[in-house]
Amino acid sequence: MAVTAKDVAQRLGVSPAAVSLALRGRPGVSEGTRERILETARQMGYPMEGRTPDKSGMLQMVIYKRHGKVFSDTPFFEQLTEGVAEQAGALGYHLSVSYFYGSQNPQEQLRSIRSLNSEGIILLATEMRSVDMQLFFGLSVPIVVLDNFITSESYDLVGIDNRYGAWNAVRYLISCGHTRLGYLHSSVDIRNFSRRYDGYLMGCRSLPDAAAKDSSRRVVRVGTTPEAAASDMRAYLATDPVLPTAFFADNDSIAAGCCRAIQESGLRIPQDVSVIGFDDSSLCQMIDPPLTTMGVHKERMGALAVNRLYERLRQDMPETVRILVQPSIIVRESVLDLNSMAP
Repeated sequence: MAVTAKDVAQRLGVSPAAVSLALRGRPGVSEGTRERILETARQMGYPMEGRTPDKSGMLQMVIYKRHGKVFSDTPFFEQLTEGVAEQAGALGYHLSVSYFYGSQNPQEQLRSIRSLNSEGIILLATEMRSVDMQLFFGLSVPIVVLDNFITSESYDLVGIDNRYGAWNAVRYLISCGHTRLGYLHSSVDIRNFSRRYDGYLMGCRSLPDAAAKDSSRRVVRVGTTPEAAASDMRAYLATDPVLPTAFFADNDSIAAGCCRAIQESGLRIPQDVSVIGFDDSSLCQMIDPPLTTMGVHKERMGALAVNRLYERLRQDMPETVRILVQPSIIVRESVLDLNSMAP
């Protein structure tokens, strides 16, 4: 039986990807590891003759913009793109970044994508709907969907476990003694925010019945920029509502804008109202008090998408794979622990 790259990897205790990089002459492994892999491959009888290092290929990162209201408003996507670019370079690929606009001629844009003759595509699909994926069915290269949970047997995906993240944020607020909760929900509907809404409702179910019902109904729809969120929050506060003791926000931009409006009204954060965000963006430490949030490893998500695409290109793992990265709580100063206030 012929020796395979996986056999070499098992012998050395390294990953098949590292063996593939070394055998193909690509960067991404140290020189010492490369020499060990090549020597072991020769000793095991791996077919080395006639093999020449591969030239660097090209990957595309296609950013789908249905409306642009989410991409233009948050710093989240720059870090995702950096993660993709760094890992693509580490694996020896050039990266081309382009936009696909939902409002423009799709066939012309698809022709442009095909003209690059890339080996594979990372599709940043935050603003996409499932029906939009049909546009890409005719492309003959592997695609990995990034930052959306689109149900399809055809594509791998890497995304955030949004439902878990929101549920965990609510669980944290409850652990701090908050039972009257509210939700600062984006007025722009995307799948990530819908799943966060599901997670918020799941978290509220652990409250006593009356508090759970009250909290599930206290949803404030606000714009996605800090400015729009602040304006919508001012309008909400003008109705003189019974405020919750803590709000969960769809993301940090929304949280930052709403915090500004709350403070302008004379209320204190967190003494009067606590707020927790989502994403751990640079805004969190630019506002006063610094924002408690759900941290997302954005660069790592980008790297995971490239790694999965690389596996698909090498056919190391032919199954369709869905990778959901779990957010973690980053505790700062915008949530008051009511348990510490007990007499």
